[in-house]
Amino acid sequence: MVYITGDLHGHLDINKLSDNKLRKLGINIKKDDYLIILGDFGLPFLDVDIEDENSDYNYWIKWLSERPYTICFIDGNHENFNFWDNQPITDWMGGKVQIHPKAKNVIHLMRGEVYIIENKKYFTFGGAHSIDKERRIENISWWSKEDATFEDKQNASINLKKHNYKVDYILTHTPPSLLTKKLWEHYYIPDLTAELLDCFVNKIEYKYWFAGHLHIDEIFKEEKTILLYDLIESVDSIEKYFLTS
Repeated sequence: MVYITGDLHGHLDINKLSDNKLRKLGINIKKDDYLIILGDFGLPFLDVDIEDENSDYNYWIKWLSERPYTICFIDGNHENFNFWDNQPITDWMGGKVQIHPKAKNVIHLMRGEVYIIENKKYFTFGGAHSIDKERRIENISWWSKEDATFEDKQNASINLKKHNYKVDYILTHTPPSLLTKKLWEHYYIPDLTAELLDCFVNKIEYKYWFAGHLHIDEIFKEEKTILLYDLIESVDSIEKYFLTS
């Protein structure tokens, strides 16, 4: 079974994965299951936490490593991209990934890749623009690589072409700007990643699109899109939301 949830923000929101929270949601994630986080994984976030064995980062990475299931994530805008740039890239489920050095069950799903998990195809494209970066410090609390690039788009196009631009699910951190503008027409802030995603809206044949970033749980039937934040949903349960009147 594959489950999907919204932003984790490191130790700040990690309790959504606690056994108690999962029980309240009626979810029992088993050994062979997958949990995918839609960006802002955030572990590590501060470089000083990496070497400090008593840091929240090391405590929670150890906790995640003890989960019996596989935890996957796409990058958001609040990630330590310098840390991940130093991690090796390997192949997994048909696409390129990075595996956390201290938690082998924690896997970074990279931009523009297509993975085949339980016979379903997942297209992933992380990244987004931080609207508060003016209050942050570059390479300490925000990183310029948070924004997707045209090279990321080109990589996506190459991989999608191999699958005839047909996948089961699209997983992104930010939704495309077409949807964001629909939500916040008068408050939209330009986001290169969201605007790059606009190019794929009508080009990819897909069942459902999952995104995080906006910190809401909401269904958009016309766009076949679900925004997740607190909720944890299995891909097998999503269709029920789109069948109801």
